[in-house]
Amino acid sequence: MVKKSIFSILAFIFLTGFNYEICAIGSTAISERDISLRAQVSEIYYPGSGKNYVGLAQLIKGDLSLEILKSLGYKIDDILLDGEAKRIDDNTKAPEVLKKIKDVYGQDREAYLRTFVKIVYAERVLYSDIFLKSKEIHKEQYLKAGNFLKSVLSSPKSFKKVAKKIGLETATLKLSLKKGIMPYGDKRMKEEPGAGIDQAKRLIDSVSKIKKGEVYPALIEWSEGYQVIRLLKKEGEEFIIESASIPKRNYDEWYWGQAPKIPVKINDEALKQELLKEVSWARKLKLD
Repeated sequence: MVKKSIFSILAFIFLTGFNYEICAIGSTAISERDISLRAQVSEIYYPGSGKNYVGLAQLIKGDLSLEILKSLGYKIDDILLDGEAKRIDDNTKAPEVLKKIKDVYGQDREAYLRTFVKIVYAERVLYSDIFLKSKEIHKEQYLKAGNFLKSVLSSPKSFKKVAKKIGLETATLKLSLKKGIMPYGDKRMKEEPGAGIDQAKRLIDSVSKIKKGEVYPALIEWSEGYQVIRLLKKEGEEFIIESASIPKRNYDEWYWGQAPKIPVKINDEALKQELLKEVSWARKLKLD
């Protein structure tokens, strides 16, 4: 009975020490064990990278994304994370890698959700659902594209002139349902199948609704920016268009405009210094 009590005490001391809070990002705590687990996950993805400062860096980046989501009104709970875990299971293209990751956690599903699934969810949603789709984040670029569209709708033949005036480059493109999107009219370039059959189809669907010389009356939004197009002519089943694109904001630029608002505290001084030395973005953190 006495031996059992001593063993229990020692086990408690060990587990408590291993779960010592190394770092806090806003309201989110990171323990020594969290860092160790994440470092092992990193080793699976990138052999040779399974170091504690790497695990800490990945957790900080993910938890900063989580805190930004919270500031935007997102609620992250166990039901949501269970759903994300199922999404990962159903959509993974590397089941053998996912199995190795799960093996790191063994039966500790809570740790798996906390240091892997939660990070995947936060970074995915912040980029794909918030950053890419927000008109507010890309307001300046959206307004610039809208103003350009308004100008060329009233004067289609001035497409290049108006674009140049506001600092936009234009391109003449050929759209084909079979070959995709290709540059047009450059005799120095051998015509080869271009990229984006699906993108070409979308653009063809748009220009099919307008007459030769007209500008399509709406912005075409892609994940990377906004596009304005004008139909020049049709050659057989292919369409020749004039195009101007306005890129959206850079994600890293936007992210690091938000992240430094969130306090980060690292209690392990040696690990903190290693992070600052080895990770280029660490000096952007709002360190307490």
